[in-house]
Amino acid sequence: MNKRILTVQDFSSIGRCSLTSAIPVLFAAGHEAVALPTALYSTQTAIPDFTFKDLSDFILPAYNHFKKLGIKFDCLYTGFLGTISAVDSAIEIASDLKSKGTLIAIDPAMADNGSLYAVFDNEYYKKMLSLVKLADILMPNFTEGKMLSGIKEDLLPTKESAVSILKNLKKQGFEKVVLSGISDKDKCGTATLYNGEITFQFNKRFDLNIHGAGDVLSGVFLATLLKGEDFCASVQKAVDFVHDCIDVTVKEGHNLKYGLVIERFLSYL
Repeated sequence: MNKRILTVQDFSSIGRCSLTSAIPVLFAAGHEAVALPTALYSTQTAIPDFTFKDLSDFILPAYNHFKKLGIKFDCLYTGFLGTISAVDSAIEIASDLKSKGTLIAIDPAMADNGSLYAVFDNEYYKKMLSLVKLADILMPNFTEGKMLSGIKEDLLPTKESAVSILKNLKKQGFEKVVLSGISDKDKCGTATLYNGEITFQFNKRFDLNIHGAGDVLSGVFLATLLKGEDFCASVQKAVDFVHDCIDVTVKEGHNLKYGLVIERFLSYL
């Protein structure tokens, strides 16, 4: 059963991330990806001197046009939003779709390596809290998960730390969480909260700064889940897909700032 997925994220022309990874992944899995860009970027934001065009004032008029046309969505998938105005729009859209029974999947896309992205401040973080509360599925990386769980002390991204974070998120009412960036010796992957249980999904660890890997992970997981596959098995497939992409990207000597060579593996979906 293929689904129609509304994905609200930025569009970076260079760098396979956000919409430029979500669109091909969702289409390759047989779904209909309806992209609603929050901003246009010349490159992903880790590449210096990028230019961008804010599209915050486009989001709600476009969504209202979809409603006027009677377009129905099976899932809302949000990623990097970029501005408080865009988050406000995402909250309005998520609230409307949730009332209609649409699955709401939120990747907070606001922090990494222990802190918020340089382009965000505490006001953005507070606004994001309102959005994640609407999530049926929450997909944070380790830093975002720690922030959202309310844990203040420093933690390493171990299995033990992941369990603490997921237990705190469970107490806050989150029932389905995919926490990425967890390490275990020579392995790396995810910790997943589902049906009240915490499980882990691992593959080989790469000691590299991989841009866009989290976006690919979220997209493949959702694409697989929405085809009717088991929740945790869908997470494992996403972890394995990202591993294979990283492996080939590194072996072929590609610049990691430009993202993973997902095009080599789309047929696997």
